[in-house]
Amino acid sequence: MFFPNAAKFYTGVEQGNRIQQFEDNVEKAKEEAQNENIQYSTDPDLPEARENEYSDTPLVTDTQAQNSQTTHESQKYDPELLARLYSDIVKYNKDLYESGQQLLDPFAYEQESFNLAQYSVYDNIFGYVSAPSINLNLPIYLGASKDNMWLGATQMTGTSIPIGGTNTNAVLAGHRGVINMTMFDNIVFLEEGDSVFINNFWSKLEYKVVGTEIILPTESDKTKIQSDKDMLTLLTCHPYGYSSYRYIVYCERVK
Repeated sequence: MFFPNAAKFYTGVEQGNRIQQFEDNVEKAKEEAQNENIQYSTDPDLPEARENEYSDTPLVTDTQAQNSQTTHESQKYDPELLARLYSDIVKYNKDLYESGQQLLDPFAYEQESFNLAQYSVYDNIFGYVSAPSINLNLPIYLGASKDNMWLGATQMTGTSIPIGGTNTNAVLAGHRGVINMTMFDNIVFLEEGDSVFINNFWSKLEYKVVGTEIILPTESDKTKIQSDKDMLTLLTCHPYGYSSYRYIVYCERVK
């Protein structure tokens, strides 16, 4: 009788620990970047953010990533590689908007958007999403693979990666109705005007809820980028415990 609540509590603590570790790692990387005078834009709408490709920065190979994980070097991010990651994501988001989007239902889509281990991020956490009004606090993973979906909120492959910027719509998918995890259970209680925050390696972004909708799994066009807007969309299965429909929360950037 007590198992579901106890399991949800344990899972929440575990997710909170991963988020705290992420924040500690980011703080260390920022200090190192400042000491080494490593510069990168944190505004994807600036021309230099799109033009600076950090082509001289070598990526971590798969072998190096595996060795780093084995020797517990995953607690340290490389600030120069994070700068390269930011630049690559800006380009990815820009190309995504200009070339169009091929969207599939996130609960069936396996491919990840970026191999973060190549950028010295070995735990695969891109940041976290929070919504104070519903006590939401989940790590973010890139790509709605089955493994990622069980760990937290996942960026739906084929949508913008959540760094903000004009002509972006980052769609985060999460499970609902899982017995031992809360996940996106409570996004149905978000109301217009509520704040939703994205914390990534470089900045904290604030969005406001502007609307909700229930759609069919095949209506992925509802989650596409809208021109001249900076958006975040939360998506989960609906009704509770079933997956006949999708419940989506539309948010627009305020700062």
